[in-house]
Amino acid sequence: MSGTEQRGQLLAEAFREEYGLDDVPLKDMHALVHAALGVDVLSMKASESEHGLSMRDPVTGRVVIAVATTPHPMRHRSSIAHEIGHVVAGDLDRDVPLVPGERSHEEKRADAFARHLLLPLEAIRRRFPAAKRPSLTDLSDLVQEFEVSPMIASIQLRTLDLIDAGTCRSWGARSASNLAITFGWGSQYHVLAADSSTPRAPQSLMARAVVGYQRGVLGLNELAGWYGRRRAELEEELGVPEPADVDSWSDEWDDDAPLFTSDTREGLAS
Repeated sequence: MSGTEQRGQLLAEAFREEYGLDDVPLKDMHALVHAALGVDVLSMKASESEHGLSMRDPVTGRVVIAVATTPHPMRHRSSIAHEIGHVVAGDLDRDVPLVPGERSHEEKRADAFARHLLLPLEAIRRRFPAAKRPSLTDLSDLVQEFEVSPMIASIQLRTLDLIDAGTCRSWGARSASNLAITFGWGSQYHVLAADSSTPRAPQSLMARAVVGYQRGVLGLNELAGWYGRRRAELEEELGVPEPADVDSWSDEWDDDAPLFTSDTREGLAS
């Protein structure tokens, strides 16, 4: 195992331990990142070649992870996990941002972090005693339960010498959709794909935006656009905003400045 791979694994294991995640499958990645790190994740429409981006506002220090919507849910989850790897490794503190598409040490470490975060080796060890060799059905079970790509599951199985290199290449070339349809969980995969294809608003920003609406300084159309809901639906949920009274706003609201200012953005692409 290379030093880069080992560093990614150790970071992932430390992350799981710090937040009491044990070796269980991680489900809602957006909620996990928000709860654990206080970082927003938003899903937005982008070209098929785009995966994820981590950004920090140098003025407020706020961090946000943006990922592209995609009909490939396992890719969507690994993109978020990859960006978490950049955040926890301190890559946003670099003086020189990473170059998009460059297979740098930091990118390879973030890939390793994502694999070990989403599918810990210890979870596989418990499932496969030394005498048991995994089958294609077992691969499908791992992909389904941990919601990872066949490639990630195959690499983790190969890391533990549970499959040979040829099997790793063969299994890793299969798609999650193919396994889902073949082994009877195609309906579940369809639900996951619909979710990863849908834009998702960042939670902290939206909470502040709702406060702005309720105080009469933000229009309902903007909220409706972010949430993908009709105006009438949101108005029924939120009611009529109160007149703005800037002098009565609390210090807490003053501290909750916009997530990003228009002219101060730093990016870390992956």
